[in-house]
Formats: sequence, C-alpha cells, structure tokens
Amino acid sequence: MNTQEFEALNGLNTEVIILDAKDLSVIWLNDSAKAANWIPESSAHELKDIFSFIDDEAENQIKEILLQAKKNASAITRRDFIISDSTGQVRTLDLTISYADKKNLIYIEALSTENLNKIIDSTRSFSTQKIAAGLARTLAHEVKNPLSGIKGSAQILKSKYSDDFSKKFLKIIEDETDRLNEIVTKILTPAKKPSFAYFNLHETLQRVLALTNAEANDNLNIERDYDPSIPEIYGDKNLFIQAVINIVRNALQACSDFSETPQLGIKTHITYRQPINGNIHATLAEIEISDNGPGIDSELHDQIFFPMVSSKESGSGIGLSIAQDIIRIHGGAISFDRKNNQTIFSILIPISNNIQKAQSA
Repeated sequence: MNTQEFEALNGLNTEVIILDAKDLSVIWLNDSAKAANWIPESSAHELKDIFSFIDDEAENQIKEILLQAKKNASAITRRDFIISDSTGQVRTLDLTISYADKKNLIYIEALSTENLNKIIDSTRSFSTQKIAAGLARTLAHEVKNPLSGIKGSAQILKSKYSDDFSKKFLKIIEDETDRLNEIVTKILTPAKKPSFAYFNLHETLQRVLALTNAEANDNLNIERDYDPSIPEIYGDKNLFIQAVINIVRNALQACSDFSETPQLGIKTHITYRQPINGNIHATLAEIEISDNGPGIDSELHDQIFFPMVSSKESGSGIGLSIAQDIIRIHGGAISFDRKNNQTIFSILIPISNNIQKAQSA
C-alpha cells in the first residue's frame, strides 16, 4: 500500500497509528507515534504488531475497542486511557479508534494528556515571567535616578566629615549605591541584536568550562556526556556562551561551597516532542547542567528565573534571568529539577534549519 498519502499526518502532535484491519499489522506511524515509542526505534524499520510493545491489559482493551469500532463502522473515544510501553513508561492518553470501511484500515489516534499539561504549564510560566520582567524593568527605571542622588549626597558629606566613623559608613553608602546602580543598568540595558550563525554545541560547552576555570579546579569532578549526533546549533554563539556561563557559575559555586567532593555534570542529547511557550517542537537538543550542591530553596522554585531573585546572599538575581532571555532569543527554554541529590538545569533548543523561525522565536 502507498503510504505517501499519510505523510500529511506527520505534522500533527497527535500520535497516529494505521493498522490493516485484516490482521491488525502496522501499516504506518506518524513521527509523534514514533517519538512516543509505540514501536521501539530498534524495531521501527520492520513495522510489527504494536501489541508486542504494550502491556497486556492495554492490549486487551484496545483490541476490544478495535472490534467494536469495526463492527459498528464508527469511531470510539476513551478518555484517560492508561498504557504502559516496553520501556515501562506509563502514560495517560485520550484514545480514539476509528474504522475506514472502504480502505479496510483502522486508525488509532492518541493524545497524551501529559503533553497537554506541559503546554499549559509552559504557556503560563512564560506569561508570568514576561510580566515579572516588565515590572522589574519599570521598577529599575524608577530606582536609577534616586541612586544618583544618594551617591551624590554621600560624596558631599564625605568632603565635610573626615573622621573615621563617618568615612567608614559613607564609603558603605557609596559602594552599595554603585552595586545597585550596576544591577539596575543590567536590567535596563537592551540586549544587543543577536548575530545568528551555525556553531558546534560541544566546542561551545568546552569554551564555557575554560572561561569559568572549572577544569583548573583539581578538587572538582567534571562528568561530560556528549551526544555526537547533535547537529550544529543555529544561534548567536557569544550570547549562548554567556547564558551557559551564568548557569555553570551558579552550579560551581553551589557544589564547591557545599560538598567536600564537588561534582559538575554536563550532558547533551536529542529529545522529541517537547513544549516551549505553548508549542510542541518535533526535535530538540537538550543540555543538562547538574551539580551536587544543596539545591534551590523550595520557596524560590517559582521565581528563580525572575529578575532580582537569588538563592545566594550575595547574589544579584540577574544571572538566571539573563540566561533565560538569551535562550528565549534562540527559541528555547530553561527549567530545573532536583533528582538523586543533584540540581539539574535543562536547556532545550529546537533543532531547525529555518533561520526565520529561529530569529523570531
């Protein structure tokens, strides 16, 4: 059977599996179904019976629905259908099975409710953080002028009071206003126009390790796990380096200050069908930066990427916010998690040859 007529279904986020109604053999799967592991990649070249790769209970339920759909020549939908695949992953799906009488085909359509929730969460997070960033910039603009007045007044007082006590505290006022002014300037300074070109992701990560002096720390254990199959990334290399440096520096400080055996991990791999800002991208590069530091205070989890929010006493709260802005310029996203006593920051970058898409993301 000619499967070219099905190719239009590859653009769907819905997982589509087409079976021969005679023997229930697989005729075709779209990219979403392949990414969802309906048939493992090692077996994908020889399309088989999908029931070899799902749990017995789900198999029996699907076959029952198949028979009913074929008997009534209709479409049947089951909400919150639970299925376990050959890897042991359990998923909850909205499952629709329909029978095409003229072609003697059965269509299985599966929509992961987890993906729907991810889309909603990514959209909500993006909107909230965008509002917070706007408020921070407005506040920074209002703060900048009074800072100049405070420093100027301190300098005038310094010229009139020369005793050690006055000089000590006037110096503190000057230094702190300079520090605040530097933070405000960073918030208000618009990002330079990015210069997009293709660059090697792993060479860039090695450059980050060199710039942060991580490799010179004999007490630090650096674990690298690079996926050589990742193609070149389209973006601004210098900006991307800055974003990753901000994350790596935080990781280095966290594990070095906390652990007697500090560990930094950098891992790259390909991932599929991940949502960014409400849109699911087919293929993405993922960079995971992990450390065995104390983790991030649970009270800061929802605000850690907001400007002027920091888990460090001496932190400005600008580094992660800037990193997030840069990654968004590349159409990507940053998130973090805590697993096995490690803090893991994950950067997702869509892999695309479409220059306009990368620039407008």
